[in-house]
Amino acid sequence: MTSSSPAEVVGAINALRAAGDFDAALQHIAPRSLDQGVESDHEQWRSKWEAIVAGAPDFTVTILQSIENGEWVATRYRATGTHTGDFFGKPPTGQGFEVSGMDMVRVVAGRLVEHWMVAEPF
Repeated sequence: MTSSSPAEVVGAINALRAAGDFDAALQHIAPRSLDQGVESDHEQWRSKWEAIVAGAPDFTVTILQSIENGEWVATRYRATGTHTGDFFGKPPTGQGFEVSGMDMVRVVAGRLVEHWMVAEPF
């Protein structure tokens, strides 16, 4: 793994996840990381991404702004998609959605080790 800035790591994870290349995206995440304060492994990240795709196959994240400080990057983003399947327990509506959110990610040695996020209710 080459050394990359936190913003580059987040951008790579988002691009690879969006392309459906979960294996490549996971290479940018430490084998053990914190996601919202909960210890997570690669299978938990994969399950989360699979749930997103199942609920909104056209799910897209657009990064609007990011600010780096050392190991950390804060990102403001917009997520869009069409709710056509179960989305984390919410039955499909068939409607499009747009959600604004922010997250903070800590990157060590080119890999995400900690992720925090807050987003509008879906």
